[in-house]
Amino acid sequence: MFTEPVQSRTEQREATRRRVIDVADRLFRANGFTATSVRQIAQEAGVSTGTVMAVGDKNTLLAAVFESSIAQMQSAPPTRPSNSANAATTPDRIAAVLRPFLELFARDQELSREYAGVLVRGGHESVIFTTLGDDLLRAITAELERSGLTAARAAAASRVIYFAYLGVLFAWAGNGSDVPSALRELRNAVSVVTAENPEN
Repeated sequence: MFTEPVQSRTEQREATRRRVIDVADRLFRANGFTATSVRQIAQEAGVSTGTVMAVGDKNTLLAAVFESSIAQMQSAPPTRPSNSANAATTPDRIAAVLRPFLELFARDQELSREYAGVLVRGGHESVIFTTLGDDLLRAITAELERSGLTAARAAAASRVIYFAYLGVLFAWAGNGSDVPSALRELRNAVSVVTAENPEN
C-alpha cells in the first residue's frame, strides 16, 4: 500500500536525474563545458537550479555523462577483432575490448580533457575506478586467461594493463593522440606484459 507512491517518487527522481544528465551532455557538447552554466542546464531540463545541484555540480554532471556512456558500453556485447577470434593475438583481443572506450573519448577530446581534469582533481568519487573499473578488469582478465595465463597471473597482468590504459588516456588528454596510436600503445603494453612480440 505504501510502496507504490514511494516507488513512483523514486522513479520520478531517477527520471529527473536522467533528464538533467542528458541535457548536461547535450549542452556540454554543443557549448563546451566551461561555457555551460548550471542555470542553462536547469532551464533546458525544465527544473530548478536547486534540482540540478541535487543531481550534482558541473564536475559531477560531467562525470555522470561519461560514466553513463561507459556503463552502456560495458553492458553491450563485447566486440571482437575483425579477423578470426581464434587467430587474433592477445594484444588484438584486449585492444578490441578497450577500443570502444577510446572511441568514446575521441568523439569530443576537449570534453574528455575536462573529464580527465575532474578525475585528477579528485573532487568526485568516480565509478570508473570502482564498479566500472572492476568490470573492465574482469573483461581483460578473461581475455588473458583465454590466452593461457593462469588465473593468478591473468589477474595481476590485467591490473598492469588497466593502469597502462588509464595512463594512455591521461597522456592522450594532454597531447590529443588518435585512436590508432592509442591502440598501438596499448597493444605494445599488452605484448610486454604477456611476453608476446610487441609492435614497433
